[in-house]
Amino acid sequence: MKAREILKSQEGFTLVEIIAVLIILGILAAVAVPRYIDLESNARARAIDAAVSELNGRESLIWADSKISASGYIDDGRVLTRINNTALGPDLGTDYVWSGVPTSGGGSVSFKGGSAIALTRTVSSSTQPATWRKP
Repeated sequence: MKAREILKSQEGFTLVEIIAVLIILGILAAVAVPRYIDLESNARARAIDAAVSELNGRESLIWADSKISASGYIDDGRVLTRINNTALGPDLGTDYVWSGVPTSGGGSVSFKGGSAIALTRTVSSSTQPATWRKP
């Protein structure tokens, strides 16, 4: 008799509760897995965006320095030469690799062995610095 009373007083999860939890876990996995699959490619794209922002900051700094120098702004070629000949050049670090040398029209850069992204560069003028853009 005591054995039957012990079995009747035991509590646990019903089959319906277990199936409901499995369904919820399946839905969460279906939503989360695609995000993690594209995580690396999204990170590479954001790294290229960061590189474009860094290049634009360097362009603005050298352009502004040219504007306030004794000779003032002369042309885009001079700004680009100054950029390439200083620590503010196109070297973005060891994780970034340029396909060739960046020119006044732009260049292609990749991050950590990913596919190269073609960047365009507008020419600087006496009123604004050059800007780098991703297509």
